[in-house]
Amino acid sequence: MKVALIQITVGSNFDENFEKSKKFLNDSLALNPDFILLPECFLFLSNKSKISLDMHHFSIEYFKEFSKINKLHLLLGSLPITENDKLYNRSILINPEGHIVSIYDKIHMFDIILKNGESYKESDFYTSGSELKMTTVLGQSIGHSICYDLRYPKLYRALAKKGAGIIVIPSAFTYTTGKAHWHSLIKARAIENGVFILAPNQWGVNNENRSTYGHSLIVDPWGEILAEADDSEMIITSELYLNKVQECQNAIPVLNHDRNFD
Repeated sequence: MKVALIQITVGSNFDENFEKSKKFLNDSLALNPDFILLPECFLFLSNKSKISLDMHHFSIEYFKEFSKINKLHLLLGSLPITENDKLYNRSILINPEGHIVSIYDKIHMFDIILKNGESYKESDFYTSGSELKMTTVLGQSIGHSICYDLRYPKLYRALAKKGAGIIVIPSAFTYTTGKAHWHSLIKARAIENGVFILAPNQWGVNNENRSTYGHSLIVDPWGEILAEADDSEMIITSELYLNKVQECQNAIPVLNHDRNFD
């Protein structure tokens, strides 16, 4: 399976972000990927305002048509989706027929206060999801997560024990927390579960004094970094040899040895 991860800088101008995402998607085609992944909040990112889309929004219809025409899987990292009068931070996975085959509503809300004065309260905008979600891409089970979920290892262990060999983490990880923790957390989630991690992240200075860390990562089940983005808007790619999942899980059978201490 060949994957391509898109790293871009996004602010609060929806139209600019939509055009940028289309450009990077089309640029990705030169890499001949089977699966393209976009980061969290790739069409809108703001600390002060919000927008709301529905599942029939013209942008989603565009991405469905893009997947169908180019016969590839596409992860829409996350979009602000309203359903039943609630706003969710939602990942959407589209298959090569242009059909939505999986959605995931972010479970853990990014409500934090850092000692440098930075603070974020995602729950002011979004309703938390409540369900683990998995789907299949080219015969491989894929587990969903988004950004701040990364800090909750039980979620990843549960997905791995349900059979996920790849877990996606579309993110808008802040510069401050990313510089301190991004690589360590990503590699830990891969190693402790024996799975591939695909983590497209935003990069650069966003609007309203928010900066994201970048360094989008593709990490294999042994914790080896297969590809890492620079400090720029760019696309990274790698071939995933999926037999590596079983090899690592057989060598160190953490999923079989796992115990529940609750």
